[in-house]
Amino acid sequence: MQTRLTGNDEDEARDDFKEESRKYRRTVFTFSRWASHRSTSRYYRHILGLFTSRIVFGLASPLLVITVISFMVASYESLREAGILPGSLPGVTFSVTGELFNLSSFALSLLLVFRTNASYDRWLEARLIWGGIINRSRDLVRQGLTWFKPEEAELLELLRRWTVAFSRSAMCHLREDADLETHLQNVLKPEELELLLRAEHRPNCVLHMLGEIVRQAKLPDSEIHRMDETVTFFSDSVGGCERLLTTPIPLSYTRHTSRFLVLWLSFLPFTLWEGCRWAIVPGCAILAFLLLGIEEIGVSIEEPMSILPLENFCARAEENISELIFQSTDVKAMAANWSPGRASDSQDPNSDSNGNGRSSPSYLANNQKSKEVITSIGKRNSIRGWPPSGPLSQ
Repeated sequence: MQTRLTGNDEDEARDDFKEESRKYRRTVFTFSRWASHRSTSRYYRHILGLFTSRIVFGLASPLLVITVISFMVASYESLREAGILPGSLPGVTFSVTGELFNLSSFALSLLLVFRTNASYDRWLEARLIWGGIINRSRDLVRQGLTWFKPEEAELLELLRRWTVAFSRSAMCHLREDADLETHLQNVLKPEELELLLRAEHRPNCVLHMLGEIVRQAKLPDSEIHRMDETVTFFSDSVGGCERLLTTPIPLSYTRHTSRFLVLWLSFLPFTLWEGCRWAIVPGCAILAFLLLGIEEIGVSIEEPMSILPLENFCARAEENISELIFQSTDVKAMAANWSPGRASDSQDPNSDSNGNGRSSPSYLANNQKSKEVITSIGKRNSIRGWPPSGPLSQ
């Protein structure tokens, strides 16, 4: 069985809507999305998007509480001033407390800014780690293509499969609802997948296999060292992701920020009645949405593994790796043809480094196999339905 990374403090408190909606935040930008992102029409889109915003839906409960408090304060003061309630009842608003709110608002602002910045730093670190994983995955296979001997083609294919398996096993290790068997059933052979599924820490099992593949290649020490550095980088990356997943921003800081914010907003209507009257109801609701939204964003990005588009990263790495293998024959043939040491050779530029021409059975078989791999990967990723779509906006 696979070890699940869980805590023991607040596991019973769970908002299913928020957890389900996190997968819709796994955004991958393209040129067209960047153009839309910069467009001036974003102001109108974002205002209209309030009616379908996941943040609004997620904050519905505390926003309702603040709105009800504001309404009750306004109703009580209106009824008391109209004489419907006994005049002996005391007023509940105090203008003197406005000075206290002015003094405390600065501290609240600092808390929210620090909370959001600390969460963004965690999100950015996770993104950089995964960028490194994808880059090193491509580089490891590139090194294998360059250094493995022609007779080690099967070992090179083994390297390709297990390099692809690493990123997907790391993703499933860091996700609560990910099924590793589904992600790797078309990547690894059945016996290889069975071996991996028996492991408790599956990324470690993949790293062990990659290390053995490098050892079996019988490379010079310098090349083994270079490839082993990549395997070590993979191990450090998994450790960094586990650290981010299991260690949140100190809980006392998160709790104090939440308490401060809720108490500040709850008492705000009592200080605004004399100056705003009934406008405190919509005014406090809007202000609560703006401030609670900032805190909600900080909490949402604090754990980045469930909102980063890791499926897209893994799929892109797999496609790039297969493309490297597809192009390797042509690249080697071109490099060999223009190598200074072979400038006088009469090798056909349309043959590979082993002298197999484009019409040779060996070249055609390798070429056709590579095309089939890339086609199957593209179909598999499209079947997985990436990226996910949903009815709600950010």
